[in-house]
Amino acid sequence: MSAFVFGALIALMAPATQPAKAPPKDQNVMASPAGGPKWGQQAVWKRGAEFTLKDAVSLDVVAKTPEKYAGKVVKVTGKVTAVCKKKGCWMTLAGTTARARVSFKDYAFFAPFDASGAMGTVEGTIEVKKLSDAERAHLAEDAGKKKDEIPAVELRLMASALEIKRVGH
Repeated sequence: MSAFVFGALIALMAPATQPAKAPPKDQNVMASPAGGPKWGQQAVWKRGAEFTLKDAVSLDVVAKTPEKYAGKVVKVTGKVTAVCKKKGCWMTLAGTTARARVSFKDYAFFAPFDASGAMGTVEGTIEVKKLSDAERAHLAEDAGKKKDEIPAVELRLMASALEIKRVGH
Protein backbone atom coordinates (compact mmCIF):
# COMPACT_ATOMS: atom_id res chain seq x y z
CA MET A 1 0.00 0.00 0.00
CA SER A 2 2.79 2.42 0.85
CA ALA A 3 4.35 1.79 -2.59
CA PHE A 4 0.99 2.73 -4.17
CA VAL A 5 0.74 5.93 -2.09
CA PHE A 6 4.36 6.80 -2.87
CA GLY A 7 3.75 6.25 -6.61
CA ALA A 8 0.60 8.38 -6.48
CA LEU A 9 2.49 11.19 -4.74
CA ILE A 10 5.25 11.07 -7.36
CA ALA A 11 2.63 11.25 -10.13
CA LEU A 12 0.96 14.24 -8.48
CA MET A 13 4.25 16.06 -8.03
CA ALA A 14 5.41 15.51 -11.60
CA PRO A 15 4.67 18.42 -13.93
CA ALA A 16 1.59 17.83 -16.00
CA THR A 17 2.35 17.54 -19.67
CA GLN A 18 0.21 19.87 -21.71
CA PRO A 19 -0.11 19.68 -25.45
CA ALA A 20 2.02 22.37 -27.05
CA LYS A 21 0.00 25.43 -27.93
CA ALA A 22 0.24 26.80 -31.41
CA PRO A 23 1.97 30.16 -31.40
CA PRO A 24 -0.40 33.11 -31.61
CA LYS A 25 -1.18 34.37 -35.09
CA ASP A 26 0.22 37.78 -34.23
CA GLN A 27 3.67 37.77 -32.71
CA ASN A 28 4.65 41.37 -33.16
CA VAL A 29 4.52 42.43 -29.52
CA MET A 30 7.90 44.01 -28.97
CA ALA A 31 9.42 46.03 -26.17
CA SER A 32 11.20 48.87 -27.93
CA PRO A 33 11.66 50.63 -31.26
CA ALA A 34 15.00 48.91 -31.72
CA GLY A 35 13.32 45.50 -31.57
CA GLY A 36 9.75 46.55 -32.28
CA PRO A 37 7.50 45.66 -35.16
CA LYS A 38 8.83 46.74 -38.52
CA TRP A 39 6.88 46.71 -41.71
CA GLY A 40 9.83 46.00 -43.93
CA GLN A 41 9.10 45.43 -47.60
CA GLN A 42 5.60 44.02 -47.17
CA ALA A 43 2.90 45.71 -49.27
CA VAL A 44 0.21 44.73 -46.73
CA TRP A 45 0.48 44.24 -42.95
CA LYS A 46 -2.43 42.38 -41.31
CA ARG A 47 -2.85 41.76 -37.61
CA GLY A 48 -5.57 40.66 -35.24
CA ALA A 49 -8.80 38.90 -36.11
CA GLU A 50 -10.31 38.63 -39.55
CA PHE A 51 -12.60 41.49 -40.53
CA THR A 52 -16.26 40.68 -39.90
CA LEU A 53 -17.83 43.79 -41.44
CA LYS A 54 -17.99 44.10 -45.21
CA ASP A 55 -18.48 47.84 -45.53
CA ALA A 56 -16.41 50.62 -44.01
CA VAL A 57 -17.79 53.92 -42.73
CA SER A 58 -15.91 57.18 -43.15
CA LEU A 59 -14.01 58.32 -40.08
CA ASP A 60 -15.31 61.82 -40.82
CA VAL A 61 -18.92 60.55 -40.61
CA VAL A 62 -18.20 58.83 -37.29
CA ALA A 63 -16.59 62.00 -35.91
CA LYS A 64 -19.62 64.15 -36.83
CA THR A 65 -21.96 62.02 -34.68
CA PRO A 66 -19.71 59.97 -32.37
CA GLU A 67 -22.56 59.31 -29.90
CA LYS A 68 -24.36 57.37 -32.67
CA TYR A 69 -21.37 55.02 -32.97
CA ALA A 70 -20.13 54.92 -29.36
CA GLY A 71 -19.87 51.33 -28.14
CA LYS A 72 -20.51 49.93 -31.62
CA VAL A 73 -18.15 47.98 -33.83
CA VAL A 74 -17.27 49.79 -37.05
CA LYS A 75 -14.84 49.36 -39.88
CA VAL A 76 -13.03 52.55 -40.93
CA THR A 77 -10.26 53.38 -43.36
CA GLY A 78 -7.90 56.33 -43.18
CA LYS A 79 -4.34 57.49 -43.35
CA VAL A 80 -1.99 56.43 -40.55
CA THR A 81 -0.56 59.69 -39.24
CA ALA A 82 1.38 58.57 -36.15
CA VAL A 83 2.45 55.41 -34.31
CA CYS A 84 3.54 55.03 -30.68
CA LYS A 85 7.32 55.30 -30.76
CA LYS A 86 7.83 53.03 -27.75
CA LYS A 87 5.91 49.88 -28.70
CA GLY A 88 3.54 50.56 -31.58
CA CYS A 89 0.69 50.03 -29.10
CA TRP A 90 -1.41 52.82 -30.62
CA MET A 91 -1.61 54.72 -33.86
CA THR A 92 -3.64 57.62 -35.16
CA LEU A 93 -5.87 57.28 -38.18
CA ALA A 94 -7.04 60.34 -40.09
CA GLY A 95 -9.93 60.98 -42.40
CA THR A 96 -10.28 64.22 -44.33
CA THR A 97 -11.12 66.26 -41.21
CA ALA A 98 -11.31 63.74 -38.37
CA ARG A 99 -8.70 61.86 -36.40
CA ALA A 100 -8.95 58.83 -34.11
CA ARG A 101 -6.49 57.10 -31.81
CA VAL A 102 -6.43 53.36 -32.41
CA SER A 103 -5.31 50.94 -29.73
CA PHE A 104 -5.34 47.19 -30.00
CA LYS A 105 -7.67 44.82 -28.18
CA ASP A 106 -6.06 42.92 -25.31
CA TYR A 107 -2.65 44.34 -26.33
CA ALA A 108 -2.56 41.34 -28.67
CA PHE A 109 -0.92 43.10 -31.62
CA PHE A 110 0.71 46.42 -32.43
CA ALA A 111 1.20 48.67 -35.45
CA PRO A 112 4.54 48.78 -37.24
CA PHE A 113 6.63 51.81 -36.31
CA ASP A 114 7.12 52.76 -39.94
CA ALA A 115 3.42 52.79 -40.90
CA SER A 116 2.98 56.59 -40.92
CA GLY A 117 1.75 57.71 -44.32
CA ALA A 118 0.20 54.33 -45.17
CA MET A 119 -3.51 53.61 -45.50
CA GLY A 120 -5.03 51.72 -42.59
CA THR A 121 -8.27 49.80 -42.25
CA VAL A 122 -9.39 49.08 -38.72
CA GLU A 123 -12.35 47.20 -37.29
CA GLY A 124 -13.13 47.97 -33.69
CA THR A 125 -15.30 49.58 -31.05
CA ILE A 126 -15.74 53.37 -30.99
CA GLU A 127 -15.26 55.42 -27.82
CA VAL A 128 -15.20 59.15 -27.14
CA LYS A 129 -12.59 59.77 -24.44
CA LYS A 130 -11.96 62.87 -22.32
CA LEU A 131 -8.27 62.78 -21.43
CA SER A 132 -6.79 63.86 -18.12
CA ASP A 133 -3.66 66.00 -18.10
CA ALA A 134 -1.66 62.94 -17.03
CA GLU A 135 -3.00 60.89 -19.98
CA ARG A 136 -2.22 63.72 -22.39
CA ALA A 137 1.33 63.98 -20.99
CA HIS A 138 1.84 60.22 -21.33
CA LEU A 139 0.55 60.16 -24.91
CA ALA A 140 2.68 63.19 -25.80
CA GLU A 141 5.77 61.45 -24.43
CA ASP A 142 4.97 58.30 -26.44
CA ALA A 143 4.49 60.38 -29.60
CA GLY A 144 7.50 62.62 -29.05
CA LYS A 145 5.22 65.68 -28.90
CA LYS A 146 4.26 68.39 -26.43
CA LYS A 147 1.23 67.84 -24.19
CA ASP A 148 -0.56 70.80 -25.80
CA GLU A 149 -0.45 68.97 -29.14
CA ILE A 150 -2.64 66.16 -27.72
CA PRO A 151 -6.39 67.00 -27.75
CA ALA A 152 -8.33 67.01 -24.48
CA VAL A 153 -11.13 64.90 -26.04
CA GLU A 154 -10.48 62.32 -28.68
CA LEU A 155 -12.21 59.71 -30.76
CA ARG A 156 -10.84 56.24 -30.07
CA LEU A 157 -11.07 52.84 -31.67
CA MET A 158 -10.28 49.63 -29.80
CA ALA A 159 -9.22 47.55 -32.78
CA SER A 160 -9.73 43.83 -33.11
CA ALA A 161 -8.49 43.77 -36.73
CA LEU A 162 -5.92 45.86 -38.60
CA GLU A 163 -4.76 46.03 -42.20
CA ILE A 164 -2.19 48.54 -43.39
CA LYS A 165 -1.33 49.03 -47.07
CA ARG A 166 1.50 50.97 -48.57
CA VAL A 167 0.22 53.86 -50.65
CA GLY A 168 0.21 52.77 -54.28
CA HIS A 169 -0.47 49.07 -53.53
